[in-house]
Amino acid sequence: MMQIEPYRLRLRQPIREIEERRGFVVLLREGDLLGRGEACILPGTESLEEAEVALRTGRLDRAPAARHALELAQLDLQAQRKGVPLARLLDPRAPLEVPSSALLVARTVPELAREARQAAADGFRTVKLKVGGDDDFALAAVVRDAVGPEVALRLDANGAWDATLALERLSELAPLDIELCEQPTPDLLGLESSPIPIAADEMVARDPAAAMEHAQIIVLKPMLLGGVLAAWELAQRAMQRGLRVIVTTALDGAIGRAAAAHLAAAVLAHGPQPAAGLATGRLLIDDLCPDALAPRDGIVRIPDVPGLGLS
Repeated sequence: MMQIEPYRLRLRQPIREIEERRGFVVLLREGDLLGRGEACILPGTESLEEAEVALRTGRLDRAPAARHALELAQLDLQAQRKGVPLARLLDPRAPLEVPSSALLVARTVPELAREARQAAADGFRTVKLKVGGDDDFALAAVVRDAVGPEVALRLDANGAWDATLALERLSELAPLDIELCEQPTPDLLGLESSPIPIAADEMVARDPAAAMEHAQIIVLKPMLLGGVLAAWELAQRAMQRGLRVIVTTALDGAIGRAAAAHLAAAVLAHGPQPAAGLATGRLLIDDLCPDALAPRDGIVRIPDVPGLGLS
């Protein structure tokens, strides 16, 4: 039996004009077992109405978040039946500890410095800063000063620049010891001389082949890619090409974040990777359920129990 339950989660503060996250929880019951899935809708991909219709009709081809939700509930049940964490359903060698980065969202310089220092004090060894404005160097310098030289500083431009401006900005930022920059331009063309490693993010869903051709790192958001299995397939393709893989959430609720953590653990079975983007639960006022996989000391510790490990 399948249940579909709508939800609305408030953000503590807007992030790129997003003030709340809306979607559906999918519950599948099989005897005493309960499989959970989540469809967290990102504006511009599918609408809430389209996702609900897709879930109720089973026509999931054009609804990646809905497909993610149903598949995840099925995988959760399958892992429970086999008596293994979902990560080890994907790869039996998966570790159960996943280093996570912390996304910085403060809007003013003093708040940003405090947030960055707190992230480092909380044990995060990687912090991520959104860039694409006129004060990128000043903000990144504040973060670098706040966290010190031992914490990796990651940037995300969300495709804000063209190639010429991207190379100019990345050259300016490189002295701050930047780990990588996600999606400097929409297509990543013409960035071969970048002094900072380039990661493909938004374009992975649009054109994964081009993303793997033009980036050194691939960012995978299972919610936007149509599910854990589709993301897992892309991760394996990327690693076979010698690319690094970062698994992140799309500001999902606790169920979607748990799925991303299990996928990130399976990826780590193939070798070290940059820190995953799993610490977004702290940006929400509300959540779907208790977060058993919240990072502690910068590490997500996956419960050694069957399925997703959520109560």
